[in-house]
Amino acid sequence: MTIKEIANSMGVSTATVSNVIHGHLEKMSPETAQMIRKKLEEYHYIPNMGARMLAKGDSEIVGVITNYPNREEKFALQDPFVSEMIAALENAIRANGYYTMLHAAQTAAEIHRISQTWNAVGLIVMGLQANQCRELMQVTRKPIVFVDCYFDQGERYNNVGLDDEGGMRQMTEHLLKLGHRNMLFVGDQPVLWGVDARRLRGHQQALEAAGLAWQETHYFCVSKDRKRRGEDYQRMLEYVRMLGCTVCLFISDYYAVEAIDFLLDQGVRVPEDISITGFDDNILSRVIRPRLTTVHQNVTRKAQTALHVLFDILDKTAKEPVSLVLPTRIIRGSSVKDLRLNRTMHTNLAE
Repeated sequence: MTIKEIANSMGVSTATVSNVIHGHLEKMSPETAQMIRKKLEEYHYIPNMGARMLAKGDSEIVGVITNYPNREEKFALQDPFVSEMIAALENAIRANGYYTMLHAAQTAAEIHRISQTWNAVGLIVMGLQANQCRELMQVTRKPIVFVDCYFDQGERYNNVGLDDEGGMRQMTEHLLKLGHRNMLFVGDQPVLWGVDARRLRGHQQALEAAGLAWQETHYFCVSKDRKRRGEDYQRMLEYVRMLGCTVCLFISDYYAVEAIDFLLDQGVRVPEDISITGFDDNILSRVIRPRLTTVHQNVTRKAQTALHVLFDILDKTAKEPVSLVLPTRIIRGSSVKDLRLNRTMHTNLAE
């Protein structure tokens, strides 16, 4: 059924039906509006998206672009954190009466092209480096809210991030209280940047506060290529044995869970022989056994906050750019051993 056919069947004008569809009810009685809604539901009327855009003056679309470094090269959205973040964003966007347009970009040029060609009211962009964020703000006039993108201090931009530094500092302090002194920090980049660099900094700060010097030799890098990580975890195990480390702090739950799986296959017990920690508290950390000790972040809150900042810009209530930092907390699982109770940590590792 078209609007014209519905209007003729009810003896009203097409403009009246159109006003109900688009929410313009100022010049009609509630009874008339309810009658038209009932008829629209009866005929399962679906409004034309293009017509709605023209009527409302905007696209009702929020663009979501992710550029988080992916681990499987072609399947960034399989990452548990990225998929959880996108799901939370989509739910929040839909709850506000808008639609989501999603793209997992691989290059800065691709992001620039999309930002200029998408007919979106605004963009939420995740996981870019600072220089990429600056370039993006220069090539598009659309409102942008960044998620987990970090500029230099004093720069003005809209970003919703996490206390990554504080979260890893809390984790390291927790391990120190349990008697761990010899720790291995595990990431996936030779030189860490962004959120990962902040997590390392938090680890270093906690060590320094405890009178322990950070050593570059206590950082281990695994490959982002899944096919190579089995060999990496084997080398990591040998490295742990050589240094005598009692715990491995992984940059994310994803790698921590993979490592636990590998170690168990090698007959290395977690946490009896080596303790493991993660960061994010995603679904993987909750189903692995032993349950992972990790740093929790509220992904849903992060998504809702980013969208709130974007709508403040659209409503012109935002007076200046805001950079928000959300809190973290430790989730105490069973993947970490309390060395104060039992100091026979390396029974299997030493064999």
